[in-house]
Amino acid sequence: MAKQARRDTRLDRLQVLAVVLPVAYIIFIVTAVYSFGLPLWAGAVITAGISIPAVIGFAFLIFRSVTGMRDDLIEREAKFRDLLESAPDAIVIVDSEGRIVMVNQQTERIFGWRAGELVGMDVDTLIPREMRGNHLRQRVGYGASPHTREMGAGLQLRGERKDGTVFPAEISLSPIRTVDGMLVISTVRDITERKRMEVEREQLLAEAEAERERQRIGMDLHDGVIQSIYAVGLNLENAAADVTDDPPAVAKRIDRAIEQLNDVIRDIRSYIMDLRPARFTGNLGESLAALAEDFRANSLIDTTVRVEPSVPAVGEERAMAMFHIAQEALNNVRKHARATSVTLALSSNDAHVRLEISDNGEGFESGMEHGEEHRGLRNMASRARSAGGTLCVESAPGEGTLVRVELPALEGVGDRA
Repeated sequence: MAKQARRDTRLDRLQVLAVVLPVAYIIFIVTAVYSFGLPLWAGAVITAGISIPAVIGFAFLIFRSVTGMRDDLIEREAKFRDLLESAPDAIVIVDSEGRIVMVNQQTERIFGWRAGELVGMDVDTLIPREMRGNHLRQRVGYGASPHTREMGAGLQLRGERKDGTVFPAEISLSPIRTVDGMLVISTVRDITERKRMEVEREQLLAEAEAERERQRIGMDLHDGVIQSIYAVGLNLENAAADVTDDPPAVAKRIDRAIEQLNDVIRDIRSYIMDLRPARFTGNLGESLAALAEDFRANSLIDTTVRVEPSVPAVGEERAMAMFHIAQEALNNVRKHARATSVTLALSSNDAHVRLEISDNGEGFESGMEHGEEHRGLRNMASRARSAGGTLCVESAPGEGTLVRVELPALEGVGDRA
C-alpha cells in the first residue's frame, strides 16, 4: 500500500509537469514575439498559432501516457493481490525496518488481526513475546545477508495470534529488491493440525508396540518360564516319591531341578533387562559404563569397559546412536552368543571415534545371510549409517564376535564424548 502511494505520487508529479512545461513554453513564445515590437493583436495571433497546437498535443500525449501507466500499474497490482489471496498460507510482506507493508486474507484468518491493523505494525508483534528479542537479532542478521529460506527448514518456529495464543508454524523467507528498498516475503503455515496428528500417530504406534510387547512377554512366560517351573515341579514330585527307595537317583533329580531353576532365574533376568529402559546421560563414557554394569548384573556375564582419555566429542545425536548400538550389541550377546565375557572399548582414531564390543561367545559366519535372529545387526548398521558412520562385524564359529562402529568427531572439540 505504501509502495502504491509512492508510485501514484510520481505519476501525479508527471501530470503536473505536463501542465507546467506548456505554460513555460507559452511564456517563452510570448516574450520572443513581443521582442520584435509587433502590435498586441499580431503577437497574440502568432503566439496562439504557434503554441496552442503544440501544447494540446504535448498535454494529450503526456496524459494518455500517464493514464496508460496508471491503468497498467493498477492491473499488475490487482494480479499481484489476486496471487496473494489465492495462496493457501498466510503471506506477510515486510520492509527493511521490520514494518508490515502488505498481508493477505489468510494472514487475517491465522493471526486474528485485520489487514488494516497489521499494515504499518512491527512484524515482531506476530512472534511470541519470549522470542522477540532473539527474533530481532535474527532479523538484523538476515537483513545483512538476505537469502531464500525454504519452508520447514528444520526450525522449531511459532507464531502468536491477536488473542495471545501461540501456534507451531513453518515460515519461508524470500527477499526481493525494489526501488523503495528490500522487502521480505514471509510465507507462514499453521501446522497445529499436523503436529496434533503426529502426536496421535506416535501414541498409536507406541500403544501398538506395547500391545505386541505384552503378547510377546505373555507367550515367552507361558512357553518358557512357566513350562520350566512346571517341569521342575514334576521332577521334585518324582524325587519325593523315590526319596526312601533310591536316594542317589533323588539326589540327581534334585541337582537337575536346581539347574532348571537357575535357567529360569537367568530367563527372568533377561526379561527384566529387556523391560528396563537404558538411559543416555549425555556423556557417552559414563552411559556406556552404566549400561555395562546393568548388563553384568542381569546377564551374569563378565563385562569390562575401557574408555580412552580425551576421546573427541561426536555430538549428542551421534553419541546417542553409538550408545544404542552398544545396547543392541549387548542384547545380541546375551540372547545368542553364549559368552562368558564381553568388552566395550571406546577410543579415537584420527577424526573418528571408535567403539568396539567384543565377546568370547560361539560366533557365526559373518559373511553369510542371516535370518530374523540377526535383525539386530541390520538395525545397528542402519543406525550407524544414519549417524554418518560405519559399522563392521567380525565373527567366526567358535571365535566370538567383534562389533566395531566409527563415527566422525566434531572438529576442534575434545574430551567430551
